[in-house]
Amino acid sequence: MKYAAKNRGFTLIEVIVALFILSLVLSSAVQMVHQYSDERLRIRERFFANQVAWNHLLERYEHSQNWSVRSGSSNLKTKGVDEQAGQDWRWEMKIEKAMGQDLNRYQVQSGSVDSESYQATLAIYLVGK
Repeated sequence: MKYAAKNRGFTLIEVIVALFILSLVLSSAVQMVHQYSDERLRIRERFFANQVAWNHLLERYEHSQNWSVRSGSSNLKTKGVDEQAGQDWRWEMKIEKAMGQDLNRYQVQSGSVDSESYQATLAIYLVGK
């Protein structure tokens, strides 16, 4: 007498283990996408903060080379708020005497108006004004 063929398929425990493994993989993928988007936003903010800082350092460089259209040094600010990419960015410039005759260090820090910290800090040394 032949035995009846056993029903073939997955047991409930095998299905639960497979679903658990699938949920781990999917949750890891979602977490990686979230981290990628956060990092992308940080890089974007740092890029625009650097742009604001460079704009003000270049303005000082133009002034030191007498290329500036502005009349006198009284119009050059050391802090303020600029718009870049549709967003407001605060910036602050520190000017320090450096070693050497007429050598100054210009450092600009800039960051989003919404943030308490600065996202960019750039510095140059200029001879002259």
